[in-house]
Amino acid sequence: EKDKFYDTLHQVVKGIPPTKQLFLLGDFNARVNADNNSWPDCLGYFGIGKMNINGQQLHEFCAQDQLCITNSYFAGKDCHKVSWRHPRSGHWHQLDLVIVKRKDLPSVQKTRTFHSADCDTDHSLIISKVKITAKKLHRAKPRSKPKINTTNTKNQRMCQEFVKALDLCMF
Repeated sequence: EKDKFYDTLHQVVKGIPPTKQLFLLGDFNARVNADNNSWPDCLGYFGIGKMNINGQQLHEFCAQDQLCITNSYFAGKDCHKVSWRHPRSGHWHQLDLVIVKRKDLPSVQKTRTFHSADCDTDHSLIISKVKITAKKLHRAKPRSKPKINTTNTKNQRMCQEFVKALDLCMF
């Protein structure tokens, strides 16, 4: 079932044009660690915990599609990285993740957890501060008014024909 999920997600990600930004947010139930040496393209230096099977699958998915787990790219207190507390053991884990395309990673300025959000869930709120720059609008240039060709006004014969044509139209 997990393989089917990642296959479907891969097809969706593959269908997104390269020029478009992608933000995947969710409870992946994947523990990502701080092993940046094994996954340098998709993991930063500041992950926490031990990787589990779901984390391995998520790392493979991210590596395949040039994606990054933004939660692991920002230093901070561990309490600002974890998002779920195990009900029996009380241990905190980093399960809720924000994932972006590798090329869009510089636009993410911060990803962290807020535990004080008043939500009816056992997960904490994850926020990402993202700098989005709008593209410059290219407005169509207004069409210039057609220029009147006045070169024939110097020709006497053409002027006389023009006057005759005007006389015929007026009467």
